[in-house]
Amino acid sequence: MKWIVFEENPKPDQYIAVVALEEGRILASQRNPHSIFKSKEEALIRANQLREQYGVKRVRIFYSEGNSAIL
Repeated sequence: MKWIVFEENPKPDQYIAVVALEEGRILASQRNPHSIFKSKEEALIRANQLREQYGVKRVRIFYSEGNSAIL
């Protein structure tokens, strides 16, 4: 599994976006900049840093099956 954290200012959205993809899958979005992590824990550490930096309340994880979870 790879974890992609979007580094850009999330506003007007009120969350930092994280996408979870199986290895070998390609992200269709061309949104930049982003970071790729090998573990969920590493991705959430970075996402929480960005959450504080941009002053948003949540982190939202998007899964390849179409589900999402708000943390």
